[in-house]
Amino acid sequence: WARNGSPNFVDRTDDTDRNPVSTGCGMAFLSWLRGKGYALENIAPAMVSLGDAGTLAELYAQLTGDDAANAWPQFIAAVRALPGGIVDDDPFGAAPRPQIAIAPWTAEAAGRVFGSIFADIAAGKDDAAILAGVRAALRTSPAVSRYAEGRTCVVRSHRLRASTSLPVGYTARVG
Repeated sequence: WARNGSPNFVDRTDDTDRNPVSTGCGMAFLSWLRGKGYALENIAPAMVSLGDAGTLAELYAQLTGDDAANAWPQFIAAVRALPGGIVDDDPFGAAPRPQIAIAPWTAEAAGRVFGSIFADIAAGKDDAAILAGVRAALRTSPAVSRYAEGRTCVVRSHRLRASTSLPVGYTARVG
């Protein structure tokens, strides 16, 4: 939408949902509304109540109580004020960003594993060789070794043996 001159799809609708330009405008507009504090729980029912012919300007008016004629000027001014411009579907950063905490040893081990996989694929190795490379990467990872210290099990531990009996109702298939 932004790379195509930012056409006004706030005051008019597009007769398709397959136009990336009008869809981009809609996504940016919804991000702007959410950035103004309007939750999806309020936006969605308002959109539905407007029906297929409803415009984003009418949505703005319904949510804010302001005149629909003010939607486009306020929205495009906010877009132009963005320091980096439009770079994704959520330019106003309204969507919650998941926070994932990863232990450093996990990131290091993942790097070794994925590095091994990519190198083996690039070398044209078969599945068995790729798997062997992953196992070797994990065995030689200092972080994994440090984590695993003290967590090894005794050979012949009954806790780690596969069960030889099946639950009632299950049968074993061979071959």
